[in-house]
Amino acid sequence: MTTIETVVDLQKTHDELKAAKELLHGIPDWMRELHDEYSARRVEIETIETAIEKAAAERREAEAGVENSQEKLKLYQEQIGRVRNQREYSALLQEIDLIKQHVEQFEDLGIQAMERQEGEQARLDEERQAFTDLERRYNQELEKWEAQKPDVVEQAEKLQGRIDVLEEQLPKPIVAQFQLIRERFGGVALAQVRELQRIGKGVQMWHCSTCNYRVLPQSLVEIRNNGSVVLCDSCKRILYYVEDAS
Repeated sequence: MTTIETVVDLQKTHDELKAAKELLHGIPDWMRELHDEYSARRVEIETIETAIEKAAAERREAEAGVENSQEKLKLYQEQIGRVRNQREYSALLQEIDLIKQHVEQFEDLGIQAMERQEGEQARLDEERQAFTDLERRYNQELEKWEAQKPDVVEQAEKLQGRIDVLEEQLPKPIVAQFQLIRERFGGVALAQVRELQRIGKGVQMWHCSTCNYRVLPQSLVEIRNNGSVVLCDSCKRILYYVEDAS
């Protein structure tokens, strides 16, 4: 292989290794739809559980409010026999009425929270029942995927070995340059040279498919005939050319 062909092969192998690593830390395409459905249902169940916990907390808060208000009401009622005049009696009755209002308010809040809690609990029971079959199918597919993972690991190891071999075949400065460009452009160091679309006959012209900058004919000759590593004058990616099969 020429130098540029080796570099192209190196880029391709890096891409395959990246895909293998992403697969190992993700979900294969064949179970993506099931995974998305499973995840969405799990989120829905967790949302309902959170709503139940919130309603339960509000219910406990309301019940505590009722208890505290009733304690205050009991104290005020015990003071009725100790009032000394009509003014104190009227003021005490106003306080008692106010506390009774608080009791009613807390009781209403408690009932509302209890109804929400019971409603969400019924909804949760339905969701969990419907989720059972989905979870079973998901676990089966997940088990199948776990059984396949060693093959993907083996593939990744072979790809890394292939990368090591290709790098040994290239001059060290070329490898260093390739790695630097890959890091700069998110793992893709190459850009394909393509012929510009022309209307009718005319002089052939080529451009970098990534940045559309013109590629000089002598650069294309270096790539096609000599297999040299040539950088795009604009984006500084390594240029490569694929011969038209037709």
